[in-house]
Amino acid sequence: MILELFAKGLIIGMIFGIPAGAIGALTIQRTLEGGFLYGFITGLGSSVADTIYAIAGVFGITLITGFLQKNEMICTVCGSILIMIYGILIILKKNTSTEKKIVSGKTYISGFFSAFMIALMNPSTVLSFLIAFSTFGLIGDYSLVEGSQIVCGVLAGTGAWWLVLSFLVNRLKLKITNKIYGVLNKVLGTVLIIFAIGMVVGKCI
Repeated sequence: MILELFAKGLIIGMIFGIPAGAIGALTIQRTLEGGFLYGFITGLGSSVADTIYAIAGVFGITLITGFLQKNEMICTVCGSILIMIYGILIILKKNTSTEKKIVSGKTYISGFFSAFMIALMNPSTVLSFLIAFSTFGLIGDYSLVEGSQIVCGVLAGTGAWWLVLSFLVNRLKLKITNKIYGVLNKVLGTVLIIFAIGMVVGKCI
């Protein structure tokens, strides 16, 4: 039973953790800038935020879900501002060298928490997990051990995507020239800005 719960959580994590949107673009850019570990840690920040929402979904923590529902617009706007700031900073980057930069421990921590906050400011994630849990028949009362297996599965599933994405981008980086790297920065930065605007517009419609 426990292995089955973990497997279902893993599948849910892999389905809903597909690298896309703002975090996907940010992970790609940071992998190009600082290497595999910098990109992977950035994606991992998003995975931890997803895991928190998964915990709320599995254990039915109404305090968290209630707060998110009441402050959904505020969270969305704050998250959009963060995404837009990072997009602008990426576009304005002057250094377009493809040589791997030395990334400090403080930068890794910053990369993790920036992605964590962006993902956390997307309240619709908890709704996605609730739908996923319902689809896989995971709605019900679970013990701490059983619920933890589902949550661990979600974390492993989302983390696997960031591991693969960072690895592939880091390998492809060797074939990217300085000129292409500069263009990619502008494209990825623009994607972040468009995504930020789309989040707010989507809530207003």
